[in-house]
Amino acid sequence: MSAPAATADKPPPRYLSIQLALAAAIESGSLPAGTVLTEEPLSRLFGTSRTPVRTALSELEARGDLHRFDGRGFMVPGAQEPSRVALTRAMVGLAQAPEPRAASADRIADDFARTLARALPFGQFHIHEQAAADHYDVSRTVVRELMSRFNDRGLVRKNNRSHWMVGPLTARDVAHLFAVREHLEPLALREAAPLLTAREILEMQQRVTAAQDLGIALEPEALSDLEADLHDRVLQRGGNRHLMRMIHQSQIALMVNRVFAERVGARPFALALREHAIVLEFLGRGAHDAAAVAMAEHVRQSAARTRQRLMSISVFPEDPLPDYLRRVVD
Repeated sequence: MSAPAATADKPPPRYLSIQLALAAAIESGSLPAGTVLTEEPLSRLFGTSRTPVRTALSELEARGDLHRFDGRGFMVPGAQEPSRVALTRAMVGLAQAPEPRAASADRIADDFARTLARALPFGQFHIHEQAAADHYDVSRTVVRELMSRFNDRGLVRKNNRSHWMVGPLTARDVAHLFAVREHLEPLALREAAPLLTAREILEMQQRVTAAQDLGIALEPEALSDLEADLHDRVLQRGGNRHLMRMIHQSQIALMVNRVFAERVGARPFALALREHAIVLEFLGRGAHDAAAVAMAEHVRQSAARTRQRLMSISVFPEDPLPDYLRRVVD
């Protein structure tokens, strides 16, 4: 396996460090045959986000060091049945390493992204890097790292003076972005559907059912997680990184739904949950083409609802925004 080389100035990629640690733990027997590995507990143990963990697990699977099984996660090969045990630092080769602190970028990423999303409907803003660094008590390097991540998601962009900008998100933008999603997401779903296990689909169906039962008591964070199930985690299984990059950049309008949910609650999202359930029902039956058609229809319906929500948000009282967001006045 070829891997990016470390230099004196640049450490190896985070995913590679995790990959090597897990490979050594598997080889030594610290991670016994049958042990199930999933992203969330590993990200806690290594003190990182899920992204490098996901990459490390995928690389280990490609090498044959891990296998997928009929359930969520990966399994150390050599056993008939998966063994779900609570992972420890010693098991993954971190017994002698210091306890991890949450990486600065990961610590502030969610709050930073939500704040930028709140600004989207209210105009165009320049993101002042040093003011953002001071606000979150991090270095400008951390802010720039996050700006690069947010740029990949379509949340921010650079202007012709290389300044980071956010907004405005207009009804026309929403229509165009959803038109892209309407074509790309069904395509990605067709690629991913044969790779999904029955248990994975069932677990997602159960989460949707539980959300429908909660109704207006559903939290905005839970709504976002349900959106990620269908529009990110499922589609990621297809493995087409270039396609997923384009999809993620077109999903910026989903931020409008998060802002709207924080203002008015979960009730207006009942139709979306029903549409999610229909797509998952087709996937569960193995009707992949029908699932893709249902996904396209869901995106079309979501486009109209999101445009209406954007109009509603624009007449809400504008939340106070932090000093690092400087409004651009034409």
